[in-house]
Amino acid sequence: MKAHRLAWVALLLVAAQVPFVAACSSAVSGSGDPEPDTGNDPSGEGGGDVSAPETAPDLFACGLELSCEKISRHLGPEPREALECAARLLLSGGTGVLAALDTPGPFIDETESLIVVLGDGTALVQTRERHCGAPDEPPCQPDTWEAPSLHQICDVEIPESMEEACEEDSEEGCVWVPWSGLSNCQAVDDATCTDIADRLAPR
Repeated sequence: MKAHRLAWVALLLVAAQVPFVAACSSAVSGSGDPEPDTGNDPSGEGGGDVSAPETAPDLFACGLELSCEKISRHLGPEPREALECAARLLLSGGTGVLAALDTPGPFIDETESLIVVLGDGTALVQTRERHCGAPDEPPCQPDTWEAPSLHQICDVEIPESMEEACEEDSEEGCVWVPWSGLSNCQAVDDATCTDIADRLAPR
């Protein structure tokens, strides 16, 4: 009788292990619930096409001539001459090329933006980044950048105060800062170096 009872308990233990083993097998094989689909939506809102490209043609390699000196920002945007040059370019309604480099530091932690002013209140923008020099990162290389971003069309913000300051030749307000001067950026179809040259050609 005692042997019969032990056999019955052993049978119950085996039966209890079956769902546990099945659950473990499902988790290892990946046959359970799938991971959330984050996609490659450039807006960061999810729901993007996982097959969508994450990079676009490198406009930094087009050799575009800058219309103003490159703007940089570490503690604040500078040089002032470049900020004023950018403001006057935008107020002119013409086309041109601007560049901006955000360098918060303390190591090499840079984001560079190429801004193609299209003369219609918008700009074609592409960015690229590089991060190196920290103790846990590879040594810095002078021209090592991550792959550039998708191309975006952004609205160019021209504050009324900036326009008034430039008309009055004020040294204080006649400046345009790219980090606050671009809005409503949307991904667009790829542009080529030839496309850009055509848009910048004199009419």
